[in-house]
Amino acid sequence: MKLLSFFVFAAFLGLSPLQANPLNESDAKITKNEAEHIALKQYPGERVQAAKLETVQGKLIWSLQLSHGKGEAAHHVAVDAITGRIGKTAEPTP
Repeated sequence: MKLLSFFVFAAFLGLSPLQANPLNESDAKITKNEAEHIALKQYPGERVQAAKLETVQGKLIWSLQLSHGKGEAAHHVAVDAITGRIGKTAEPTP
C-alpha cells in the first residue's frame, strides 16, 4: 500500500520513479570546443582524438582522448561540463 501511495504521489508531482531525467548536451555550460581547449592547455602539443559527453556519478562530463598523433599513447581527460574543471586524468595507454 505504501509503495502504491509513493507511485501515485510521484505521478502527481510529474516524476517518474522508474526513469531518471538524463542530462544532455543542452544542460552543459561548457561546450565541446571549450572542453577541448581546457584539456589542450593541460597537454600542449597534443590533439583531441575523441570527445563525448557522459554522465558519471550524476555529473555531466566531457570525456576526451588526447594524443600526439595516431598510434601514439593517449591520455584520457575528464572535463566537468558545468564548471570546466579537469577531473580524472588517466595515464597514457598504448
